[in-house]
Amino acid sequence: MAEIIARTERLLLRTEAAGDQHIWRAHINVPAAMAHLGGVRTDDEIAAKFQRNADRWARHGFCGMLLERRSDGLLLGQCGLGRIERDEAPAGLRGQMEIGWMLRPDCWGQGYALEAARCVVALAFERYGAATLFGQTSQGNSASLRLMARLGMTRRADLDYVDPIYPPGDNPTIIHELSGARWRAGETAKETPEP
Repeated sequence: MAEIIARTERLLLRTEAAGDQHIWRAHINVPAAMAHLGGVRTDDEIAAKFQRNADRWARHGFCGMLLERRSDGLLLGQCGLGRIERDEAPAGLRGQMEIGWMLRPDCWGQGYALEAARCVVALAFERYGAATLFGQTSQGNSASLRLMARLGMTRRADLDYVDPIYPPGDNPTIIHELSGARWRAGETAKETPEP
């Protein structure tokens, strides 16, 4: 049984439920959605991803949360928090909290990613006490760059790094940040999670 972590106007942010991996393989693990995320994954890699999320939830109390549309229960994708664990990341970035998202292509352009990400930003600062929240993407991922800008994140070129798990076209990894102080001061748009 999935645990509801947060709610927004249109979304439930939750842990895994029965059948999620099947839906993920069919609608999210597709070339368009995975283009800047290292490509389509095998079934074993998807199972390992879901297991890592469960382990992170148990260990840290946060992870990549699944996005379910409240109106019809459709699994839309994922948005959540993690720790930057790449050895290639600069020392000042490793271990820091990051936000990430992915959405099934047939639901792009409807504001779901922004709605979910605003909720996750609020969780990072209000529930989990993050001082700063980081985002990582590539220069070619214009949709993620736009979303980071809409969240009020600012560019940190001094923290960019080359990550060998991604192809040359998705390197270097581009870093953005949002401080809790700026967010609390109201300098960015907020989406407060519903109980």
